[in-house]
Amino acid sequence: MTKSEKLNALMQMNLACRQCALRSGCRGVVFGEGDMDSPVMFVGEGPGQTEDEMGRPFVGRAGELLNKMLTEAGFRREDVYITNIVKCRPPGNRTPSLDEMERCLPWLRKQYAVLKPRFMVLMGLAATHGILDKDIRMNQCRGKWFRRGDIQMLPIYHPAAVLRNPAWFEVCAADLRLVKQVCEDLRSLNSGVRG
Repeated sequence: MTKSEKLNALMQMNLACRQCALRSGCRGVVFGEGDMDSPVMFVGEGPGQTEDEMGRPFVGRAGELLNKMLTEAGFRREDVYITNIVKCRPPGNRTPSLDEMERCLPWLRKQYAVLKPRFMVLMGLAATHGILDKDIRMNQCRGKWFRRGDIQMLPIYHPAAVLRNPAWFEVCAADLRLVKQVCEDLRSLNSGVRG
């Protein structure tokens, strides 16, 4: 079974998920999209209204800004994989609760098991709390690498927060340039091993 087939099967199972109340209040599941062979996975907090309507992650105003930040760092959106810690839209675009994130985390873990990225960019405090540490503060972790098993994680400001604080754009772009550099280093290392 290919990665695409495995992810599609997971998404079909995710559509039937009722582990929390979020599924009953949204149009559908926003599972994720992008390059399934990318070494980097971007994880946000949850779909907003536009994402719920379109069934794609980060396609609203925050998504437009994410695209701009990716371009600034030397990425193309289609070269990375983008998803959220919760797959269903929280009512009123509120931040998902820790309980909702914990209930949805198995889906992200299954995505990770299929995709096997080397790096994970945690966009915003909710994703950072849900995946890394529920008590950590953004000013303690933003722009710093954390290792969990075989994966390195980098918390950054959420693009929606950057919309509210435009001065953070360059900070985020610099963080993403770090990610781009480690991806390039990995590619060089892998091509050297094969050569």
